[in-house]
Amino acid sequence: MPFKFNLVTCGCGHSFGTSGSRVNYCTKCGSTSNIKDITGFDNAEKLSEAVSIANIPKEISDELIEKIQKKENKSKLFSPNKSPDPFSLMKIATDVDGNLSKLSLEKILINEGISDVSSEHLIGQAEMQGLLVRVSQNTWNWLS
Repeated sequence: MPFKFNLVTCGCGHSFGTSGSRVNYCTKCGSTSNIKDITGFDNAEKLSEAVSIANIPKEISDELIEKIQKKENKSKLFSPNKSPDPFSLMKIATDVDGNLSKLSLEKILINEGISDVSSEHLIGQAEMQGLLVRVSQNTWNWLS
């Protein structure tokens, strides 16, 4: 079965996406003669990601792709249909020395799109349960 969406590249170095039913021309230089099919996709979202990655300047592509993959892997820790466990988020926000800072937890909450609970509330609950002890104004250590 042919793919519905195709990643193509032009001789000028620009990559772009097309559907199989259209005449291909470069969206950067307008060329129709130097177009090569690279790969096909079954949905537009995957094509969009591939076009974005293909057009990243070579000087920064490895670093940027690595950062994107790290973020995707981190977001895959949690099911989209289920709210992440606050305890797990607090562990993720903990540094290598076992310190949990208010700022690091706030960043994790923002990255996960959680706005219905504050970092202060989560840390306060963990303190009351005897899981954390305050070591400085905005830093806590895990007791267990």
